Amino acid sequence: MICLDFHFIFVQFLGFLAGVFLVCSYFRKDTNKVLSFHIVSGLLDFFHYFLLGAFSGSFIYLAEGIRDYLYYKTDKDKYIFIFSGTMYLFISFFQVRVWYDYLPIFASLVDGYSLTLSKRYVTVGAIISYGVWVIYNIFVMSYAGLLIDGFILVSNIWMLFSLKEKCKVVRGKKIRFDE
Repeated sequence: MICLDFHFIFVQFLGFLAGVFLVCSYFRKDTNKVLSFHIVSGLLDFFHYFLLGAFSGSFIYLAEGIRDYLYYKTDKDKYIFIFSGTMYLFISFFQVRVWYDYLPIFASLVDGYSLTLSKRYVTVGAIISYGVWVIYNIFVMSYAGLLIDGFILVSNIWMLFSLKEKCKVVRGKKIRFDE
């Protein structure tokens, strides 16, 4: 039988609240508002994973918060990716205790790199990233993360297939959405 104590419920609530901010960020039109919602979500996720004892995931979210803040303040995407990749590798040296601690590091590297590419590749990167987070959430018992990341994973899969169908017409020629 599962013992649902206050600590467990509180930790899952933090994860769910972080997920709500993350999902709401996708409905913002202004990039700075998207990033500010991501920063709040990342801070809540930092505490969520930290209280679960999932330190690799926790510190990845802290690094992603720093990455998102830098995206908020500047438009140097490639340099920010190099800096955040260095932070992720630093975390891997100090926070990996079991094999699945590498999962959030890998997911964030894929996510960060895909953000420097076109829309179609961002969607593919998100599918890989959120798929890996789903697996990590199972191992660390982040049920809120599993629910939210699973929802975003399915949404990105749906979006990828709908992007495939979308074309725009320029001067009588059909071109792909990501061109």
